[in-house]
Amino acid sequence: MNGIRNVMKKYIIAIDVGTTTIRSCLFDDRCRLLTFAERPVPLDLSGADDEGMRAEIDPHLLWDAFCTVCREIMNKVGDVHSIASMGISCQRNTFVCWNKETGELCHKLVTWKDCRARSECKRWNESFTLKAMNIAGALLYFFTRQQRFKSLKMFAFLSAMVTHRLMVTLAQNPEMRMLHRSGKLAFGCLDTWLIYKLTNGDIHVTEPSSASSTGLFDPYTMNWGYIILWLISFPLSLLPPHTFTAGVPLALCDRRIFGTALSIGAVAGDQQAALFASGCWRRGDVSICMGTGSFLSLNTGNCPIASMRGLYPLVGWKLPNMQSYVAEGCSHDTALILKWAESIGLFDDITLTSNIAAKTPRADLCFVPAFGGLQTPINDATACCAFMGLRASTSKDEMLRAILESIAFRMVQIWNTLRKEITFELTQVVRCCGGVSSNDFICQTISTLINRPVQRISEQSFASARGVAMMAGITAGMWKKSDLDDMIQIDKTFTPRVDERSTLIGAFERRDIQRHTLI
Repeated sequence: MNGIRNVMKKYIIAIDVGTTTIRSCLFDDRCRLLTFAERPVPLDLSGADDEGMRAEIDPHLLWDAFCTVCREIMNKVGDVHSIASMGISCQRNTFVCWNKETGELCHKLVTWKDCRARSECKRWNESFTLKAMNIAGALLYFFTRQQRFKSLKMFAFLSAMVTHRLMVTLAQNPEMRMLHRSGKLAFGCLDTWLIYKLTNGDIHVTEPSSASSTGLFDPYTMNWGYIILWLISFPLSLLPPHTFTAGVPLALCDRRIFGTALSIGAVAGDQQAALFASGCWRRGDVSICMGTGSFLSLNTGNCPIASMRGLYPLVGWKLPNMQSYVAEGCSHDTALILKWAESIGLFDDITLTSNIAAKTPRADLCFVPAFGGLQTPINDATACCAFMGLRASTSKDEMLRAILESIAFRMVQIWNTLRKEITFELTQVVRCCGGVSSNDFICQTISTLINRPVQRISEQSFASARGVAMMAGITAGMWKKSDLDDMIQIDKTFTPRVDERSTLIGAFERRDIQRHTLI
């Protein structure tokens, strides 16, 4: 597509800011993808010290890439005034601090993969203060049966949360401490900082889908979690006000950036945006998104649900008349595992891996996908990767199959956790999206094990961008909520293979035991 010159039409521009790629997409007035532009996001990985890996992004490079991909799309449109609204999907829990007066940044973007606060989280999780809070939550839940207190009973700090990563960064940076003491320090996750940049420093806000995964936000009160933050001496003055995810214009871009005061109509966390794009708007709807990480998300309707096994209660989205909550389980490092498998020569072309795995006989070989630990429901940050059952005769194809199975098995573990903890009925069909969902072998394995059809949405790699485009279109009045169902297109449906299910369940259960034995 070399150019789009029909000024009578209206378009949505949606930007998906991922961990390794930033992508700008153009959608038409029926939310059909017309074209896109993308740039890599260099992730700076450093250190293997006692605190573990540090994972940062140069904010100047990210901002330049953001503007570049947006301008590429706008040049194809021709008339920027035909762009009705902008939607932004962001990787969550990535933050930065800056000088309020000058806008000068204090450090690089600290991403969700960063492990600098691992030991600090461990120290707090073992502290008397947190154990007392857990006991208080258990007692309050026993007497009130309120989900909020059940959540407090199981609360623990995770290194992926913003809380302690920010506090460690602040403690290690004298300039930040000086700015904080003088009231000049500003803080924001990626959504906040991008809005700040797009408005030339005029607006400093966040939205609840992004805020709710930080460990700073209480989804039960839809406000900052002041009690927990006070207990750990978090600098409360840094917290920005929160607004809607979409449904009302959130801000106007400074016209000097793109040549027009473009309206920002939606901002959302990437996983919630993907859930929205998958058509999971109703209580009981489930989506699996497999990309940089793998996430299983359940729409819990108008109430957050607490978990005893590591499902995290989040805000799905907040529109003026449309608010949903999510229970989410995750498995990190999905893309990293595949990249590693390629680097050691297990495959040359990722598009062929599904066929290779499907044609390879099942071996008694187990892979533990844990470069960054194991998340829901095991929640062991110290777990590490391993092959179990390697023999001298083990082939590369058998190793590849074990790796692909491990991605599917982790999603099934989270699904089984969901089934144990959720009392209401789940959807009979599970949706899936994300770049890794293009692997038929993984999707088919999941479908057979959970004994439900799995529907892969069309253009699955663009789910997060499409989600915020759909929200931004509502804000701009280009369509109504009642029109959304017609926008969901299914690429392929995977149905359970009854003849393979018992064998596959046996393999899953044996390898689940092996994983627990290892860690």
